[in-house]
Amino acid sequence: MPPRKKQKKESDSNPTDPIRDRPTNFPDANLLSRALKQYGHAISLRSKEHTKTPDELTALDAWLTNSESGLIRKIACSEPVNKAEMTSLMKWKLSRGKSRPTLLALVSSNPETLVLQSTTAALQAVRDAKDDLDGALLALPDACKMRGVGAATASALLTLQTPHLLPFMSDEAASFFTSTLGQIKYTDAFYKKFAAAMVAEVGRLNADSESDDAPQLWDSMKLERALFAISILKKHGQELILDSDPDVSSASTSGSLKRQRDS
Repeated sequence: MPPRKKQKKESDSNPTDPIRDRPTNFPDANLLSRALKQYGHAISLRSKEHTKTPDELTALDAWLTNSESGLIRKIACSEPVNKAEMTSLMKWKLSRGKSRPTLLALVSSNPETLVLQSTTAALQAVRDAKDDLDGALLALPDACKMRGVGAATASALLTLQTPHLLPFMSDEAASFFTSTLGQIKYTDAFYKKFAAAMVAEVGRLNADSESDDAPQLWDSMKLERALFAISILKKHGQELILDSDPDVSSASTSGSLKRQRDS
């Protein structure tokens, strides 16, 4: 197996402090909450755009995060992730983002033993780190031992172990941080900065929501999904959907219909 390409060392002369430096025009909590409710619709739009069968991405997305039978459940039970599952995870990533068939072929070419060893070691490293971000990020080298797996794909796996901490690095989510992190790069160094920035935003959102009557408890997975939804809806010219809360609209409609029936 050819060794992973050595990444160029990024300059640390002016490191970005995600706690101090906030991205410009970052969505507020209300917009993010509405966007999170539209995540399923955004996935449906992307599925029709990127997959041969309209519901393929929708099915893969549901499989990943199904709390009873999905991959996230298997990982929560500390069960090993095999090559077939890693290949499906790559299909999800490519269908949700940029289509790069070469990566799918590379992941599929990994020996089963390597996939089992790599994913087991990486997920265990994240578990051992508990809530320590720096410790969890030490799992990247293990995950990236597989052919075709870089920081972004590794994050798709690792976020399933710690959705409250490590985010999936989608282009859609990372694009909201270019004002502070610069151009998106698919390197370990960039992912580490992106993860720290996401964790900082999650902390702010949860701190701000403590005074709300019905606070939204945010984590890195939810924030990534909300940012993804905003990006996809804007791309399809459907951002006006985000101007109203679907729950409020539904309740208002139901109330109106009830009044009509009672009159």
